[in-house]
Amino acid sequence: MSRPTKAQLKQWLASPAPISDLREQLRQSPTTPLMLDAMRREIPGVTEIPQVTYTLFREFEHNGQRDGYQIPYFYKRAQLARSVLEWVMGDAGMRDAVQDLAWSICEETSWVLPAHEEQGPGYWDLIPPRARTWPLGAHTMLTREPDSIDLFCAETGAILAETVYLVGDKLAPEVRQRIRQEVERRIFKPYLAYARDHWWFKGALNWNGVCNGSIGLAFLRLENDLETLAEALSLVLEGFEAYIATGFESDGGSIEGVGYWNYGLMYYVTLADLLRELSGGALDLLAQPRLRDIAAYPLGMSLVAPDRFINFGDSTERTILAPGIANRLAERTGVHELRALFAPLGSTSSFNRYDFAKMVISVRNAVWWDATQARPPLEQRDFFLPDSGLAKFVGRTASGKTTVLAVTAGHNDGHHSHTDVASFVLNIGGESLLPDPGRGLYSKDYFRQQRYENIFNNSYSHHVPRIGGQLQAAGPEFGGHQQFHGTLVERHSGDQSKSAVIDFHTAYNLPTLTQARRTLELEPHTGMVKLVDEFGFAGSPLEIEEAFSTWFPVSAAGNTARIQGQQTSLELKVIEP
Repeated sequence: MSRPTKAQLKQWLASPAPISDLREQLRQSPTTPLMLDAMRREIPGVTEIPQVTYTLFREFEHNGQRDGYQIPYFYKRAQLARSVLEWVMGDAGMRDAVQDLAWSICEETSWVLPAHEEQGPGYWDLIPPRARTWPLGAHTMLTREPDSIDLFCAETGAILAETVYLVGDKLAPEVRQRIRQEVERRIFKPYLAYARDHWWFKGALNWNGVCNGSIGLAFLRLENDLETLAEALSLVLEGFEAYIATGFESDGGSIEGVGYWNYGLMYYVTLADLLRELSGGALDLLAQPRLRDIAAYPLGMSLVAPDRFINFGDSTERTILAPGIANRLAERTGVHELRALFAPLGSTSSFNRYDFAKMVISVRNAVWWDATQARPPLEQRDFFLPDSGLAKFVGRTASGKTTVLAVTAGHNDGHHSHTDVASFVLNIGGESLLPDPGRGLYSKDYFRQQRYENIFNNSYSHHVPRIGGQLQAAGPEFGGHQQFHGTLVERHSGDQSKSAVIDFHTAYNLPTLTQARRTLELEPHTGMVKLVDEFGFAGSPLEIEEAFSTWFPVSAAGNTARIQGQQTSLELKVIEP
């Protein structure tokens, strides 16, 4: 669909169609009481407001630790979310807590996390980005007027704007005005001035959807000037266009994995739904045919349980999809099977404080998802993404346990990539006995030059060989030219055998390595997997070291090893050499 002009946007904004009353929807939703019960367990108090001090802010720069600052930062936003929902549901006594928490957030020196502060005009010309020079504090974003916007600065603006919308004129006028002033200073002005200069504005990753979507929502809730609002939304839609075009592979897959698929689409879907309403259906971002393939991606990546996913790259095997967002996406794209992936919201919360800190999303989870309805059964099926380079095969053991074998070809570029071309996951009966290690601890070095020294990110912890003492080569600075890659050259899915063949010598910076071909075969009626690696060299062969990683206990004797899971076990046997 073509992007609307600013004149079209002004026309819709000047005479908007009716939009849903979120307050009334929250009051009527059967999910809201369950959501509040879960919030009360995770966020027991709202009057003791945690402080984010300068010492905590600078902890990351000194020792690379993020939690000292981030735990109170997100807890305060989770407290605000609970307070607002309690107020909407009739607890008028929460008004002071809402105002105190909103005021406290406005008082924060910065909404940008310390781990993300190397952004803005002072850093845009540094390629690659470098650590600041000493003395610390001499040239930072805190020494300038706000000019940089990260994920959580953008989210904070949306949270405060949604607070103004939900609580309305029950907020003291000076609190409403303070929110408006701070959002304008920290987000609106920098966005209108520098939007296209921010690295994430047209980025092929989740930051695009989160930042542009959050900022667009904040503008719609707080900005009254039609010219300014049309200009802002025009920028948002420009960024969104790039997000859908480049943030996902042409087959709908995400090299960032299901967790970041979920995160980036949260705010894209939220804003898309609001724009569809106010334009009377004329602007419908979710009607694009490409969205159907994108919506189907987590289904293909699912493992046996609804909250377990194949987790190549910086993903975690356990991921809770935002059910309201995914449900709206299912409705609008027709991929209704997505509902099978919703983890139940029962006596034990599926969500944590970090999830609840995203008030905008918690509200949509409550009004767009009926948590009292049983989810449909999750059916495991073979899955293939030719452009993403991913193949998934499903079978059963002789005893009837579901077996899932997934392999990745792909490339070693990307913001959240690992050097894992030709690595695989083998899950039996819901246990990944040969897992992908997933992401490591996000620290100071994790997204800097030392990234691939981390054992979680490099080949050492993945099921790929070391050749001539060398691991697979990393792509340039989190995204580049895909020169280190693999090719899924063959895939077969039959009744008696399922297999994938990957050429991956191009994932190594070894000119004398002329062939590295991996064949993975699954017998769907026994669960038996056969792996064959073949190598070729120009000149003398190099030493090959094969290794496999697991979180479970291992016993080994001779050419056989046994991995003992909690529910099942896996025997590995070297046939040759």
